[in-house]
Amino acid sequence: MIKEIIKNILFRFKKNKSTFTPVFIIGCGRSGTTILGKTLSLHPKIKYLNERRDLWHQCYPEFNIWEENILNPKLCASEKDYSEKETSKLRNLFFREQVLDNASILLEKLPINNFRLNFLKKSFPEAKYIYLSRNGLEVSKSIEKRIQKKNWFTGNKFTLLLQFSGNENTLESDQQKGMWEWALSINESDLFFKNLSKDKYYHLSYQDFIENTEDRLKQIYNFLNLNTTEEFLSILSKNISRKNKTITKTDDKLLLEIGGEILTQTINNNYSPF
Repeated sequence: MIKEIIKNILFRFKKNKSTFTPVFIIGCGRSGTTILGKTLSLHPKIKYLNERRDLWHQCYPEFNIWEENILNPKLCASEKDYSEKETSKLRNLFFREQVLDNASILLEKLPINNFRLNFLKKSFPEAKYIYLSRNGLEVSKSIEKRIQKKNWFTGNKFTLLLQFSGNENTLESDQQKGMWEWALSINESDLFFKNLSKDKYYHLSYQDFIENTEDRLKQIYNFLNLNTTEEFLSILSKNISRKNKTITKTDDKLLLEIGGEILTQTINNNYSPF
């Protein structure tokens, strides 16, 4: 409690010298959002919130879908779920993180936000977005591993996804479940960004980030109006490499059916919400 009091005092003292500048990384879980966020956060003007669910749940406890015994948990959120009081509190918590770190940008990453994009737009009208997409076969394979470790569909998440999709659970394998979640997620983000002004977001694929790291980082920092040097970008790029093999084929026809047209586009690395 003493630590919180000190933080609040410092925040009140310093906040008038800063402008709240939120930026959200959007992408399905296991799409590379973590490495993208961590890399971008090495810029001294960025304060990075890596899945700080605790801040969200202080204001919107119903957004906690990962624990049991949550009253009326919500996977999706839209403008209708907006509360001026609670959002003001949330914005204040985010801004405090930015100010206390002497940053000019608050960069936040929470994959479930794919299902809460219209809520974000209502709550953070000044926000920009960095939208990362990835080959759905690779994402579903990565999610499969997490499901088998039993740390993916915790709490009410799976049930809420079923309710959102309107389908019964007829999926036979864990990779099919991963593809199903990826498809639900990317379809939501695709619809949102197709209807958002292009100057509000930057889209890149995981493949482009891995293979053309320096160029993509330069473009993103320019999008965020942050200065960089060639040396800085070169140093960041050296730490980026593909950890797993590229996956472009599958014998599971149901995976392709679940993924749909966007899956084919991501496999061919020509997907774009434009």
